[in-house]
Amino acid sequence: MLKLRGKFFALLLLVLLLPRASWGAVVVTCPTSWDIGQVFAVSIMSDKPYKAPVITWLGRRVTLDVERHPPGGFISYALLGSRVRSIKPGNYPLEIRLTQGGRTHVARENVRLRARKYPSENLRVAPRMVTPDKKQLPRIKKEAALAAEAKAVMTSRRLWTTPPLRPVPGAVTSPYGYQRLYNGVLKGVHSGTDFRAAVGTPVKAPFAGRVILTGDHYYAGKSIYLDSGNGVLTLFFHLDSIGVRKGDLVKKGQVIGRSGASGRITGPHLHLGLCLAGQYVDPEPFFKKNVKGLLKGQPRKTIVR
Repeated sequence: MLKLRGKFFALLLLVLLLPRASWGAVVVTCPTSWDIGQVFAVSIMSDKPYKAPVITWLGRRVTLDVERHPPGGFISYALLGSRVRSIKPGNYPLEIRLTQGGRTHVARENVRLRARKYPSENLRVAPRMVTPDKKQLPRIKKEAALAAEAKAVMTSRRLWTTPPLRPVPGAVTSPYGYQRLYNGVLKGVHSGTDFRAAVGTPVKAPFAGRVILTGDHYYAGKSIYLDSGNGVLTLFFHLDSIGVRKGDLVKKGQVIGRSGASGRITGPHLHLGLCLAGQYVDPEPFFKKNVKGLLKGQPRKTIVR
């Protein structure tokens, strides 16, 4: 009887210890405050494997992949932000959920989004681009639905690497976040960055990715939407020509089209949009930083020990 008891307790101890042996310290790096409209990064790191990392931010779930992290360990990265047009200053919850050792772990952080001032600009365009003909309204509505569908795409495989490449060499002519008046009428906030680019200038992909939408749209003109995984989308508007098709996998730096003057424009240029988990953010400062630079100096928190 004593032998049986000894074997039972040894087996029970083994069962209790085995799951714990598959846990590791999980460390999350995440800012506690950031400017509205600007890109920030979050990382999840552990010395043991984990599965199904998901971040929930501003109502959107972002599925991440898990990568090997030399010399030994595992890591996931997320790029996030907030849209200057629709997000107000204040505290917003960020949730991280993952599975490790057969258990689900959840961490919740608060990120304080700070106000940031953006100027305004008045642009002169064709009157039909301010007040479209009623016949164009079904087209505009359909194109808005296609854009919203593309913005909702969420794939877990990370194709992006940082820093991104500039799509064209020209200078910025209209920054992100400017309040836009067209012919004196306020029509919203500029959701991307405009670069000087003559008609026919090659446009390069800032990240590797898959083409999820192309088209010739009323306001955006000839357009390309590129999905780079983990909720990272780049958008290219007012093109002269499109050199890729929906479903194409493109490399970082690959020419995907030529800049032009299509859609609602004041002259030839390239509009670049950067959409992170459904939030349009400022791409321009990001060209000077990689993901490690964004994480540098940010608070680290151990959520599993």
